[in-house]
Amino acid sequence: MQELMDQQPAVDEAAEDQRMIILNALGLTLARSRQDAISGKSASGIETEWTGDEDHYQGYDDANRNEFVGTTSKPEGGGEVKKDDAEAGSTVFPNITQPYVDAVAARVGDMLLPTDDRNYALKHTPIPEMLPGVFDEQPVAPAVPAPPAQPGMPADQPPAPPVKTEIQQAIEAFAKLKSEAARKAQKAEDHIDDWLQEAQYHSEMRKAIDDAAKLGSGVIKGPVPVKRKASVWTKDETTGTSALVLKEEIKPATFRVDPWNLFPDPACGESIHNGAFIWERDHLTGKKLEDLKGLPGYISSQIDLCVKEGPGKSKEADARVLTQSQSTKDQYEIWYYHGDVKAEELIAAGCDCGDKPKNSYPALMTMVNDHVIRASLNPLDSGEFPYDVIPWKRRPGMPWGMGLARQMRTPQRMVVGATRALMNNAGMAGGPLLTVRRGVVPENGIWEVKPLKFFIEEDDSAGTAASSPVTATIIPMMIAELTSIIQLGMKMAEDVTGMPMLMQGQQGKAPDTVGGMTILNNNANAVLRRIARLFDSCITEPHIRRYYAWLMEYSEDDDEKGDFQIIARGSTALVERDIQNQEMVNILQLCANPIYKKNPAKAMDEYLKSRRFDPAAFDYTEEELKKIAEQKPPEDPRITAAKITAEAAVKREELESQQATDHAAANARLEMQRQQFEAAEADKDRALAQMELEIDQKLQVERLTSDERRDLERQKVLLASVALKLKTQTDLSLAGHRVSLSQGRQALAPPTEPAGQAAPGKAFIQ
Repeated sequence: MQELMDQQPAVDEAAEDQRMIILNALGLTLARSRQDAISGKSASGIETEWTGDEDHYQGYDDANRNEFVGTTSKPEGGGEVKKDDAEAGSTVFPNITQPYVDAVAARVGDMLLPTDDRNYALKHTPIPEMLPGVFDEQPVAPAVPAPPAQPGMPADQPPAPPVKTEIQQAIEAFAKLKSEAARKAQKAEDHIDDWLQEAQYHSEMRKAIDDAAKLGSGVIKGPVPVKRKASVWTKDETTGTSALVLKEEIKPATFRVDPWNLFPDPACGESIHNGAFIWERDHLTGKKLEDLKGLPGYISSQIDLCVKEGPGKSKEADARVLTQSQSTKDQYEIWYYHGDVKAEELIAAGCDCGDKPKNSYPALMTMVNDHVIRASLNPLDSGEFPYDVIPWKRRPGMPWGMGLARQMRTPQRMVVGATRALMNNAGMAGGPLLTVRRGVVPENGIWEVKPLKFFIEEDDSAGTAASSPVTATIIPMMIAELTSIIQLGMKMAEDVTGMPMLMQGQQGKAPDTVGGMTILNNNANAVLRRIARLFDSCITEPHIRRYYAWLMEYSEDDDEKGDFQIIARGSTALVERDIQNQEMVNILQLCANPIYKKNPAKAMDEYLKSRRFDPAAFDYTEEELKKIAEQKPPEDPRITAAKITAEAAVKREELESQQATDHAAANARLEMQRQQFEAAEADKDRALAQMELEIDQKLQVERLTSDERRDLERQKVLLASVALKLKTQTDLSLAGHRVSLSQGRQALAPPTEPAGQAAPGKAFIQ
């Protein structure tokens, strides 16, 4: 027994030595792979282009590089900055690259990453988890007739329901299956969205879009397992006490990766996922490195070796533009490798490969210097790399794209060159060139240019009297010519990038008409559609698909698992919605008409989204909805209008009937007055006729003298005058009664309406 105990430490020591040999060999193998990735990326020339793109975005080149404090980068293409070149003339740098890049990146981010919507959706497949044999051809079962009525049964008993055929049952089962799949897909989408919200997905994606616009490539990493702390307020039912409990959970997260720090397999082609491996670089201080000791999975002995060697060993050169504040001189380079690793190497690194070991596994290896400090299996069984690269404009044969800074390199140089020439010309034309003839000396012996300066001619024969001792030459200003070159460069920047000033909120030379602006806006959005499609295919679809795989593997809720597919909505929904904003007002008005059978509430939500509002902020609360439900529902406006029209018709009929009755009574009174007046006049006429008859009889009976006859004639004339006056008074009185009758009828008639003006309420009734 004692001999066995003495042999045990020797066996353990031999196993540890064998393990270290495997780890050291693994470190050297991975170091060679890392060097291949670095050399392949450097040989592609992409880092040299990125250096120039960074320079132009920051606004400096070889002429003014020394004016920027803290820059440690060299000129594009190598070499040193020559002072003679920098001091030869103007060094101004009118930067049009940075505003272009920032404006377009902001527009794309605002369009593809709205705060009120998702740029993806989970949808079940056309036949989700379909059971075999459901749609197989089966004979139609004949309808079973209802049994005849039995004696004593009521005659009105409903017949038995018909028996459903197998095809009908299969159709109903399939409809139920699709409905259940849609519910599960929505639940899974909500769960993934919760993860993305916690990981600040939109913020990280906007950083990647900024990188893509500037350098041509944006890199996103995820899902990556991280620890997240959550605070939960719980209550103990037994004791009745409450307490705040801190919980730690492993959740997936998304991060933006600097394109300078990603090194794919040189043989990957246009997709990093076609390569055999991929490397990512990061930096950490010595303290952070030592803090890793003792954490699960990290090899403390390997970390001690790295600390002993220091940060200078196996440190690769960084080709990008760095300032002194960004210097990583005293930091360790930590490298993350994703690729296949042999099982024995993973076991030597302390990784558990499971009960059924294979020859190799997709793994994640962490290295500092040339030492493996941690090894773990890929969180996803598929072994897919957790990186996605979006190219702004595709390049053939490489995963890296071309950004706006590279596309507008020539226009930027044109603007810089023309502006510097303009400033040099302005400097030369700032004052005249003075030519002094020989033999002329200043009176005070001081050679200077000042007003009222006197010069003395020493030799009068040296020139003629007409010649001037000092001649001034004016250098012309070439403002128009050089400005036209600057404008040409600005116009070329719009042409080569496909991003007109209209997309940056400036009208530029766009025609100020509705049709012209619409055409230009649609043409400008064609470039956005292309970028949105690249975004969908390179970022959204593969990234969300890995989150879906994570959900399928690690979620404990089977109710959110199913046969789903990822729908990237950037180019199909978000871009088109951004383009159709101008039509939303008309659509909202049309949806208010029930004849079109469209939901006005949904149309209002889309309108608010188009105006960058959150539709949920305008929704009723639960209390408000309850109050509205308790209230009597408002009457249909059409029914209200019909009631008002009917009431108005009844009132109109009553008014017309009352007016007719009043008119009849007034006419009867006037007719009675007329008859009474005519009877009185007839009596007067009869009395006058009787008087005339008596006078005539008296004249005939008595033989009157001429004087008497004259008197009688005067009386007859007087009587005729009195009769005429009475007749006139009768006619006037009759006319007055007729006028009174006419005024009475007008007073009883309804008021007339002025021409072109309707009575109050009449327009609403119609």
